[in-house]
Amino acid sequence: MVATGSLVVLAVDPAYVIPRNTLEPVLFAGNVPVQRLNQGDKSGRVIGIVPGDVDVGTVPIWFGTPQLPERLTPALIESERALAEKAGVRAFGREKIAAVARPRVTAQDLASLLRTTGADLVLQYSPQEKALAESWRLPTAKATRKPD
Repeated sequence: MVATGSLVVLAVDPAYVIPRNTLEPVLFAGNVPVQRLNQGDKSGRVIGIVPGDVDVGTVPIWFGTPQLPERLTPALIESERALAEKAGVRAFGREKIAAVARPRVTAQDLASLLRTTGADLVLQYSPQEKALAESWRLPTAKATRKPD
């Protein structure tokens, strides 16, 4: 369960995010995998959630080797980070992040976040995925009990 995090919009090489029926490069921010919300292969923009209290201005953000995010271990993440740092991947820096940061948002749950801010970000930065944003905004059915 994720109760807090940072929404990010990243310009990426579309080759990293082409849909595949196999392992895909995992997007990391520091020592955590980023939960990608969209595909981003057409726009070159990925919208994601960095879970927890990660300061995205001070940690490197990169694509690691193809994996299944659910199979990641702390040792594997450390290994991936060491490879990224050896390759020269560095943090964006707090100043650069502050220049593009938006006001904090609060949502009751992930569905509420996607229906509002998430959909808005997809429409703005990856409009080719309009159908995804619209699907998040579809009304949800609630079970109601009929009176006796």
